[in-house]
Amino acid sequence: MIRFQLTWLVLLFVAVLLFLLNWQCWLPGVGGPSGGRPPGTQLELFFGWPATYQAELWWSHDESLGSRILASAPFYYPDGEMSLEYHVFGMAALAVDLAFALLVLLSVAVIMECVFRQDWGRRQVALLVAAAFLLLLLWAASLSVSVAL
Repeated sequence: MIRFQLTWLVLLFVAVLLFLLNWQCWLPGVGGPSGGRPPGTQLELFFGWPATYQAELWWSHDESLGSRILASAPFYYPDGEMSLEYHVFGMAALAVDLAFALLVLLSVAVIMECVFRQDWGRRQVALLVAAAFLLLLLWAASLSVSVAL
């Protein structure tokens, strides 16, 4: 019974970690105007891992906003202080992220089961090798399906 509960606890921890990697923009881009715009602050947000499924471009005329954003990055959300200029959402990138997360969770479950049984059967090893190969393919595909501004 303890083994079953521990496996679910580890799977929950990994699922929360994957959710946080995908829900939060960890590397916001903050800078000045580009393309002949008037003075102000521009913010680029990219969501998703390993594929970027959402990208947003925010703009404000407040030039001092950049230093405040950098002080609280990556936990700054511009709603209210900035206006959304551009938004891109990619279903293919979201599908890659979901498939990646499911494969990671499957791999963790198989590893936990093998550790508790202290038996690494051929079937489990083959499943982990196949999952690793698919994870590598999804990682490579994430570059081509990620959205950009």
